[in-house]
Amino acid sequence: MLTIDGLIEKGVASFFPTPMSFFENKNLLSGIKKEILSREVEGIESGIAKNIKHNIIESNFQFLDKDLHIFNDMKSWIYECLKKTINSIQQERVDYKTSMQGSWYHITKTNGLHEPHSHPNCSWCGIYYVQAGDDDNSGDTVFRSPIQSSYIDSGSKYLDIMSNLRIKPRDGMLILFPSFLTHYQALYKGSEDRIVVGFNICVENLGEN
Repeated sequence: MLTIDGLIEKGVASFFPTPMSFFENKNLLSGIKKEILSREVEGIESGIAKNIKHNIIESNFQFLDKDLHIFNDMKSWIYECLKKTINSIQQERVDYKTSMQGSWYHITKTNGLHEPHSHPNCSWCGIYYVQAGDDDNSGDTVFRSPIQSSYIDSGSKYLDIMSNLRIKPRDGMLILFPSFLTHYQALYKGSEDRIVVGFNICVENLGEN
């Protein structure tokens, strides 16, 4: 709980920030891409929310569960990135037990998109861009502000300005974000397939380092 007692001076202050973090690792790209392309998946294998996924191939939600060296390396790196993220946000030095509650890949074809959604039953989510696809200014990953107003006028214009965060995909980029954030992939018009890995993570505190 955020408490303010005697700390507010006259003036303007902002509260309720939403943390996200960004990392990069290109060493994983070839190995992960090889594993994805070696699988013969068609359509939405997971069977989840098929009506909001268009021109997308999706694996089942156990993609990274297999005991492969490249998968273990990827998960170790993701867990380390998340540990740094949480320790920074919460201003602590704590070790964590992290567990994936689902992992999958998407192959987005021309004119593919993923409508707005959020991820339940986890605290953090992530997207790793294996192949960003064509650089044609389409298919941004878009995050919606969790602060929603039912009325916009000249006094709340700042909410409209901050309503969406658009991120241009890049090979090897990892985005970590809280599970409550609604997000979507905008219409992708490129001819080269876009390939990403998504995942959900739960976190348990193991105590001070």
